[in-house]
Amino acid sequence: MKPMFTTVLMLALAAPAGAKDAPFVFQADAVTRHNTNLRAGPSLKARVLTVIPGGQTVQVGRCDEWCPVKYQAGNKTYAGYLYAELLKRQLLPIITPQNRR
Repeated sequence: MKPMFTTVLMLALAAPAGAKDAPFVFQADAVTRHNTNLRAGPSLKARVLTVIPGGQTVQVGRCDEWCPVKYQAGNKTYAGYLYAELLKRQLLPIITPQNRR
């Protein structure tokens, strides 16, 4: 019962008011390391929603062992979970006055 309550609480706190397209607040982009299953929940037992090919960019929320992910494939958007080790975070350069030319 506790995991279900925690999940519901996290979704309620993370979703902006009126959000309809995804139950997560996405914070960064990442790239899949290889073909991987996008799952309906943070578990290997959760239903597979789709397979994301290696090298694809996905939007990622706050991760622990599993990451909430949004993936765009053509005109379809998927929201689910990927195991954190299957992702490579994309780091963006930091623009400062010294390197801004």
